[in-house]
Amino acid sequence: MEAPEKAISGVSTSIVAAFANSADGGNPAGVCILPRPIPDTYMQAIATGLGQPETAFLFADGDRWIIRWFSPLKEVDLCGHATLAAAHVLWQSAAGLRGDTIAFRTNDGADITARRESDGMIWLEFAAIQGAHETVPAPLAECVGMEWIAASRFGGRWLLECASAAAVRAARPDFGALVAMGVRSLIVTAPSDMPGYHIVSRNFAPIVGVDEDQATGTAHVCLAPYWLPRLGGNLMCWQASRRGGAIATRHLGNRVAVGGFATTITPFAGSPMMAGACS
Repeated sequence: MEAPEKAISGVSTSIVAAFANSADGGNPAGVCILPRPIPDTYMQAIATGLGQPETAFLFADGDRWIIRWFSPLKEVDLCGHATLAAAHVLWQSAAGLRGDTIAFRTNDGADITARRESDGMIWLEFAAIQGAHETVPAPLAECVGMEWIAASRFGGRWLLECASAAAVRAARPDFGALVAMGVRSLIVTAPSDMPGYHIVSRNFAPIVGVDEDQATGTAHVCLAPYWLPRLGGNLMCWQASRRGGAIATRHLGNRVAVGGFATTITPFAGSPMMAGACS
């Protein structure tokens, strides 16, 4: 194996607020642009050192970028807000990208397209996730900390619809119980009580080390088809977390586009966190 110092040389790291117009809003993500692939253990050490909800690692592969995501605890198979942050960094970095489209490929071969509009808004396209209405199991019902009026399951994600936005804001789930049951994430949602927004939501994912995610692109890949029959295909959504996040969605048949702005919090090349990958 390559010496750690050599493996991580040339790594450029930034921290970006995704789904936000300011550094104190949205969901922060680390973004590491790699000159070449590095070992998983080094990526995990860097992500843990950065301490952000997720960190995206990417390197060029021809005309596309291979992308992977790590939380402080483990690798995750998909992360929307860190992908949006990665696209933002690429368009602003010395990578010197031309045009307004970036092609990403995940570690398992799935393709994600990022498109930038003239106002700087970034759209990501994902395969649509179709859920099914289900009865909430009793152990989960006991730990969600709220009342709901409908429930759907999207693989390992549960989506609970509340009667009001106030109920969404008041939700207090038992994080330890969610982890024990293997719940990938718990999404709670309701019609919005805010002008300019169709829905509000919150997203809890303690199983990957994020008790409450601040602004979640992949949750809205579930929310868009869920609300489609009642609210239509184009939504403005507010994630009612502590930092808050504005997320737009477009339902495109078998795909969902998730859109938002991004703001650089900390740009830097290399970092003290890199030392953790060498220890």
